[in-house]
Amino acid sequence: MSSDIAISVKNLTKTYRLFDHPGDRVKQALTFGRIKFHREFTALKDVSFEVKKGETVGIIGRNGSGKSTLLQLICGILKPTSGSVTVNGRISALLELGSGFNPEFTGRENIYFQGAIMGFSKADMDGRVEDIVAFADIGEFIDQPVRTYSSGMFVRLAFATAIHSEPDILILDEILAVGDMVFQRKCFESLKRLLIKKKPAVILVSHEIRQIQRFCTQAVFLHDGKMVSAGSSTETCRLYIEQSNASMVEDRRLRETEHSRVSSSGEVELTEIKLVTEAGDTVDQINSGEPLRIRIRFRLLTSLTDAEFIVGTQAGDLMYLSSSSTKELQPARNFDPGEVMIECLIHHFPLAAGVYFIRFGIRESFRLLFAGEGLCPFVVLGDDLEGIRPARLLNLQTTWTLQGNA
Repeated sequence: MSSDIAISVKNLTKTYRLFDHPGDRVKQALTFGRIKFHREFTALKDVSFEVKKGETVGIIGRNGSGKSTLLQLICGILKPTSGSVTVNGRISALLELGSGFNPEFTGRENIYFQGAIMGFSKADMDGRVEDIVAFADIGEFIDQPVRTYSSGMFVRLAFATAIHSEPDILILDEILAVGDMVFQRKCFESLKRLLIKKKPAVILVSHEIRQIQRFCTQAVFLHDGKMVSAGSSTETCRLYIEQSNASMVEDRRLRETEHSRVSSSGEVELTEIKLVTEAGDTVDQINSGEPLRIRIRFRLLTSLTDAEFIVGTQAGDLMYLSSSSTKELQPARNFDPGEVMIECLIHHFPLAAGVYFIRFGIRESFRLLFAGEGLCPFVVLGDDLEGIRPARLLNLQTTWTLQGNA
């Protein structure tokens, strides 16, 4: 392995044996594997990439994609089924809350304990402990057993200990997700200083794509245990966002009947509700900000006088987003029994990326004939910058004016 490579992962595969009953493990052993009492689950399959010294690499992917398994293999906690991991340097890893800490030790005692694991003498840690205590900033709890700590206090102490050990390789697995915003900023500032001073390799796992794009130079995208892409963080995150959009389309199909709620007086039969283009083609997704054209067909089994049709949109939790009524049209329309088709065009649908629904209702004067919610799930797609935008519901056009020194 080249001297400038910190981590080399080659054809890495990890397969677990899953037993339905504890006794099956004994049966498996007694039969010397001749009879199979288990099924296999491959958490990671044929993954290969390298991390150079001084490089910051993000690992991205949905839950269950194999990110945590990969990190445990790199750290040596797990052994690979096949393939290899070669590490060049001392690793400091924050994989989960409490990992590597003795709950009965105080925070101060755990600092020395972690130092010993990293290969530092007591004298070495004596010179670092006060800086670690100051960075963690948990007050008098530093001399209390860590089993009494909140998750936030745990993170503070764990990160402070890891960063001040000045490792050759630093691995962070969603560990900052439970920290407050001020502490997160403090952590990233200290990481930047460490990169300048020590130039360690850093691996960061995060569901916050903005963190990956801003902090990491490279990224690895995992899906169902397989590596989809590895390369620049900008390009890899763009691909991840595209795949996430495609997953939302599939999620839309799964929600087709899950969320719909319909009540009817029996005088109306809904026959079709869908999104269409201006040309009349059926679609199940639009880009944020595009027009939303809703076409609804239904059968009236009775005549309607002073009819009112209500069309609206709903968020994933069925919260009302918009609502329009034909009461806005004058004069009111009357309808004979038979087939009816209506279209409602929302000229500009400024919702952020996500899955949304249509609601539809029919009134006659004050009488409700039909009410449907969670209908026609559809997807709003984000653009390449979706990952760096803050959480929101609306995509509103903005104009910025910035003054001052750049």
